[in-house]
Amino acid sequence: MKREELENWLISKGYSKDKFGHYQKTSDKGTVTRFKMQGNSARYERKAEIVDHNEWMKLAGGYYKSLSITPEGKLAGMKR
Repeated sequence: MKREELENWLISKGYSKDKFGHYQKTSDKGTVTRFKMQGNSARYERKAEIVDHNEWMKLAGGYYKSLSITPEGKLAGMKR
């Protein structure tokens, strides 16, 4: 998979690009998740409040070449 393919998939899933070039989405419950786009990999992170300030916690990550979209429309290839 190429970065552009992942970006198109993220947009189709309701993520929006922020000023840093990462893709964020807020769930109905208020949970903020993002895909941090890097040179040859992406990280899936969740915002967490730690000691009165927000931090990003890595949930999974993977190289673009290892990622793929399943026939069900889900992202495969991320590792914890």
